[in-house]
Amino acid sequence: MPKLDAQELRKQKAERFQKAIRLEKPDRTPFCFLLGISAFLSNNAGYSVADISHDYDKFFRAMIKFAEDFDHDWGFAFPGLANQVTITFIEDHPEIAPSVGLMTAPMHDILQDNYTRWPGRELGDDIAPQFIGGKFLEIDEYDLLIEDPKKCLNEVVLPRAYRSLAKPDSAEAYGALIKWGMEVTRFGAAIGAAVVELSNIGYPQAPVSTCNNPYDLIADFIRHFDNTIMDFHRAPDKLKQAAEAILPFSLKFVDISTKVPPEMKQMYDIESPLVFYPLHLNEFLHPKLYKEYYWPLLKKLIEADVEAGRVPLIFFEGDHTPHLETFLELPKGKIIAYFERPDWNEVAKVLKGHQCVMGALPPSLLISGTLQKVEDHVKRMVDLFDGTGFILSYAQSSLPKEVKAENLTAAIEALRKIG
Repeated sequence: MPKLDAQELRKQKAERFQKAIRLEKPDRTPFCFLLGISAFLSNNAGYSVADISHDYDKFFRAMIKFAEDFDHDWGFAFPGLANQVTITFIEDHPEIAPSVGLMTAPMHDILQDNYTRWPGRELGDDIAPQFIGGKFLEIDEYDLLIEDPKKCLNEVVLPRAYRSLAKPDSAEAYGALIKWGMEVTRFGAAIGAAVVELSNIGYPQAPVSTCNNPYDLIADFIRHFDNTIMDFHRAPDKLKQAAEAILPFSLKFVDISTKVPPEMKQMYDIESPLVFYPLHLNEFLHPKLYKEYYWPLLKKLIEADVEAGRVPLIFFEGDHTPHLETFLELPKGKIIAYFERPDWNEVAKVLKGHQCVMGALPPSLLISGTLQKVEDHVKRMVDLFDGTGFILSYAQSSLPKEVKAENLTAAIEALRKIG
């Protein structure tokens, strides 16, 4: 068979990926990834985790090396951690708001945020960055958030979350904001160069945005995870009102951040913008709380995406099995449900033929499994979904250094053998 050129290869991979989303049968099950900063990624390219955290060029070199070593159909790399505390910027500064929705290690150095930890700084050189969250609003301050989310986040939360902005009218704060803007520009240029290079070696590109369920945003950036869980019981009405007050900013953020200028459309092989939703509270909520509070806002975000022609790519951290039936409320073939560690038999029972699902490569298998066990597992998962509406991926974005490269290769090769 003649070797495809880069453009033909991108088209083939994009078609395979999009058919899986639409619940059509592709030529074979696609393999995709969401790639964050990890020891496996850095070590595979001969770097430390600190190297790829603090140097954008080294991160994208490592990403391209990964793409050359492990053939896949679509991938999304993010050399940083979420920074959705800036979500209200979308109202007054829509042109920059999507660009400041990520916290990178150099931005961390500038802003001195209190909710992330980085290799080469607070962590050892070969430890992946950590999101620890923080409490920057007291329970008796919920009314500030409910009455004026923009003012509360910008004037109360940000100065508490970013040490460099603790004194908003100081020379230190003004200097940090200028440096932050320069860093965002540098980061954008690095992404642009990486996109071109990945396209040139045959990998399809798609417009991608990241957003949070407002409850996750509150848990991660405003009240801390532990406090938010308790707030569902001790201040449920205030928590619900606060989440509903944030929702319009989330809807506007996704709408603006996924708009593609006409002159840029030709660079994308996957036309529908993808919206990545990392869910954090889902596993820890009783189904009653999930359905009463969490799901209605997530459903509104998903429905807005579907109506606008976007594809929500929802990462369900932990075990989402108790909440699977809520997907039946959504139109068929419109989302990607990306699972970390559910009961896969239940996932197939509830969702097969209704929504595209993604995941199924646990770190334990990639670390300690034999080549035959990897191949058998991949075949079982493909058969479980009849080769339709299923995307193979690993279950976490941060691959530990203990992952065996030969096992990752074996999983990809198994898809080719299965067809």
